[in-house]
Amino acid sequence: MRKNNIPAEKVNTLYQLLRERTRISPKLTAYRQYDRKTGKWRKFTWPQVLERTDRFAAAFIAAGMRPGDRVGILLQNCVDWVCYDMAAARCGLTVVPLYTNDAISNGAFMLADSRPRIVLIDTDRRWRELEGSLSDHSFIERVWLQDVTADFVYGEEENVDHLEAILPPAPQDLPEPANDPLAPATLIYTSGTTGTPKGVMLSHRAILANAEATAAVVSPLEGDVFLSILPLAHAFERTLGYVLAVMSGACNAYPQSLLRLRQDMTTVRPTVIMGVPRFYETIFNGARRSASTSKLKQRLFDMTARIGYARHAARAGHGPGPSFVERLIWPLLDRLVAKKVQAAFGGRMRVAVAGGANLPEEIGQALLGLGLPLVEGYGLSEAGPVATASVQEDCVPGTVGYPLPGCEVKLGERNELLIKTPSRMLGYWQREDATAESFDKDGWLRTGDMAEIVNDRIRITGRLKHILVMSNGENVNPRPIELNIESDPLIEQVCVVGDGRPFLAALVVLNRDDWTAMAKKHGLDENDPNAREAERFILDRIRKASGDIPSWQQIKAYYATLDEWTVERRLITPTLKLRRERVIDEYKDEIRRMYSKG
Repeated sequence: MRKNNIPAEKVNTLYQLLRERTRISPKLTAYRQYDRKTGKWRKFTWPQVLERTDRFAAAFIAAGMRPGDRVGILLQNCVDWVCYDMAAARCGLTVVPLYTNDAISNGAFMLADSRPRIVLIDTDRRWRELEGSLSDHSFIERVWLQDVTADFVYGEEENVDHLEAILPPAPQDLPEPANDPLAPATLIYTSGTTGTPKGVMLSHRAILANAEATAAVVSPLEGDVFLSILPLAHAFERTLGYVLAVMSGACNAYPQSLLRLRQDMTTVRPTVIMGVPRFYETIFNGARRSASTSKLKQRLFDMTARIGYARHAARAGHGPGPSFVERLIWPLLDRLVAKKVQAAFGGRMRVAVAGGANLPEEIGQALLGLGLPLVEGYGLSEAGPVATASVQEDCVPGTVGYPLPGCEVKLGERNELLIKTPSRMLGYWQREDATAESFDKDGWLRTGDMAEIVNDRIRITGRLKHILVMSNGENVNPRPIELNIESDPLIEQVCVVGDGRPFLAALVVLNRDDWTAMAKKHGLDENDPNAREAERFILDRIRKASGDIPSWQQIKAYYATLDEWTVERRLITPTLKLRRERVIDEYKDEIRRMYSKG
């Protein structure tokens, strides 16, 4: 732990962490945030953040909130998100974060399940959508709106207020802060990959311990600038991109939007970022496309990535290193290619953490070769969330490093990765049955992931229950989507794919009679349901059958066949259950072509 880092044992709650940071670093910039009204970046010091946090706390107390109550938040990443969260910690409240990019129906489910008394929402329009999806919202006593649209009418709903109207102009005399390290700080809902979403309860102690253990690997500095890319509702971003920054005294910058992320990286020039694999894939693919304008540029780009990774592997003791000629030309390649890629990340990146899903090995090698200081890790919300991470100088793409300090791992039945960590969850909200199922008889957390452990280094090899982990870090249970698609009479059988991929695709078996009729109606070739002319009709049917799901769960491509998956072909079991791995292997070439087109 570096000198200016605050030890987890010194504070009991997140609010105490903020207060201690303010005492130590009163003049440092805590946050940078783009102000759309002025068109400029605004800076916030730690005392300013603490002052606004205490104003939120005063508003909670004025509303009659009591320790143990829950409060919801549905905002884009911003300073108010942090202040609301820290104020809740001061008052002993549990925060339920929701995703702004999620389906309204999912948000409504989480609210109905957790029943927060107060919800902070970005706009009145969003509240109207949620309100319409809730069969009963009487448990929500107050709705605070960060911003309002032009047609918002004050007083139209007596429990709906503009945020600035309920915050006192200055902090007031407040009671002593809550001090229970084992109280639940947050209730983070899983994405519902094994059924309906479950609320993971994480205590203050778990979050603080996880941030401290991660600091042993990431080693944040007081002068670091974090760029917050993932939603703060994500456990990965909450602990590493938020709490870790407070613990170290680093500045955290909130980008304008994902669309302007590249612009913001060159403006903010971050030294630390946390991203899911899809983020890094997008940056890499964009850089390679820029180089593809000529064969010479593309050859130089690929050569730089290859030789650069050979240099990295040699330093880490994993390979022989570049040849004599490659070492001679490296300074030129570094200046012409690698430095330009590094400049796209702001030019002073010190640590780039990849988590939330497996980063494709070839992408990881190329980025390391191009000079990105990559660190890969693994975790799950139930573990606080980070469980393993690679050491920066020893990063091996395709692996997720070593257990964090204080964390133990082992392999259970079917090579399932089991974890023991001081950051483990308190349990699932109101789901004692699911909580019990998540641990074995000795208290080891079942991850549901299969792994290999060689010399303590961990490699994730697959999912026990076929949960798809997309390259953007989202977890998807394919079965509910498949059941919806199968409700269309055109489609007899379906297998959704997308593990490690940027989008979901589907392998489908069409009803021969329905397809023949459809082909004749639209003048299509009935022998080729994958023709370009047929695509818009079939894909439209698949999407409509998928129902009300977030855009990232929508099927973006398909491969259709008229040949039934049968027991004889060993593609389904005698009880008619899909043999998923065999189907995917049977159609591996078709799957590859679907994604090469995407």
